[in-house]
Amino acid sequence: MKSITRTASFAILTACAVTAMVALAADEKKPAPAVSEEEMMKAWAAAATPGPAHKVLDGYAGEWTVHTKLWMKPDAPVMESDGTASGKWLLGKRYIDVTMKGTMMGQPFEGRGTYGYNNMRKTYECAWLDNMGTAMTLTTGTASTDGKTLTYEGKMDDPMSGAKDKVFKFIERFVSKDEILSEMHDPALGEKSKMMEIVYKRKK
Repeated sequence: MKSITRTASFAILTACAVTAMVALAADEKKPAPAVSEEEMMKAWAAAATPGPAHKVLDGYAGEWTVHTKLWMKPDAPVMESDGTASGKWLLGKRYIDVTMKGTMMGQPFEGRGTYGYNNMRKTYECAWLDNMGTAMTLTTGTASTDGKTLTYEGKMDDPMSGAKDKVFKFIERFVSKDEILSEMHDPALGEKSKMMEIVYKRKK
């Protein structure tokens, strides 16, 4: 009798499991709920419309003089140079383009960074390119609560060491409406991680 009861119980449990799996498979095959055109347009508008986070980037706008300090190694002598920069809004104040001209390591230097804020990912983004290489460097970052500091992280190719996907960080501080302090760091170097410092001062 006990054997029959156990057999019956097992059969019932098996039937329940099969039923559950069939129901789950049926649910998976059901199409996702239809999204109305109005809902799609609202989602698109939310992703495409500049907001308060974009206003933080206005700190880059304008004409600047630039002083750069560069360290090839933590204890190496500092190399200093001067230049200019210009920050201009693009595409309805969705992105701001910062172009820089000057010298670096005794050579003419020209670079460009396009900054933006991704409404969907809730991150600041920057695409940087210059005449010292052929790679586009992409970084993502966050802002401090007061919006005065942006901290970006990314990966870069290092021609001098041959390393690829080298992690680096750069920090942009809006010291005032007339001054920006930018620092580039190599986290692998520990306490002496600062590789470059750039001071922007607004032209009067």
